[in-house]
Amino acid sequence: MNAGQITVIALSIVLAVWYLGGMIANRKRGIATYYWLHEGLQAVVGEVSEGRWIGSAAGGARLVVGQANAPFRRVEVVFLLEAREILPWWLFNRLRGKQDEMIFKASLRALPVAFDAAPAESATLRQMKAEGKSRREEGPLGLVFLLRGKTTMTDLAPWQEFLRRYGAAVRSLSVSRRQPHVVMRVALPPLQAQGEPAAAFFAALAEACRASIKD
Repeated sequence: MNAGQITVIALSIVLAVWYLGGMIANRKRGIATYYWLHEGLQAVVGEVSEGRWIGSAAGGARLVVGQANAPFRRVEVVFLLEAREILPWWLFNRLRGKQDEMIFKASLRALPVAFDAAPAESATLRQMKAEGKSRREEGPLGLVFLLRGKTTMTDLAPWQEFLRRYGAAVRSLSVSRRQPHVVMRVALPPLQAQGEPAAAFFAALAEACRASIKD
């Protein structure tokens, strides 16, 4: 057996072991994240009416609160985990800054003030600017607000308070007067690193929505 064959065999073993370890790690993380979010939604937003895995526990899940507590009317939460099983793909995504992510969507019981927010150098912000949302204001923790319509920074005081607490995890936030009124992408690792129950996050989000509703 020559050196090339030994290298191929060794690499195959490494990839196989990594795949198994990544799958087990993702499954454990998926189950833990599911129950973390489920408990938080139940405590603050309302009864979870639908909960299912996306493919498997190692991939992510979708949770829906069909009859949500005020200020929400309906809430949908999707979380997606990194593909840790495949080493080259995992490394590629890490170089791109990709992390476990939660997507939060909510329809509210009344119309909120409208704005977008994202990190200053993000592709999301560049896309928003290209769409003509050009009233730019600086927000907390390196985030930038793009204001819509008659929205002012005074209107956004409740959201600034929310983002001072959780802005390090927010990848994009869009609040619109069309349903779903609130769409937010959140990186899970910095959010969960705070050591709080998900209920604390959802309670702060509910308060920001409630305080910023403008008929």
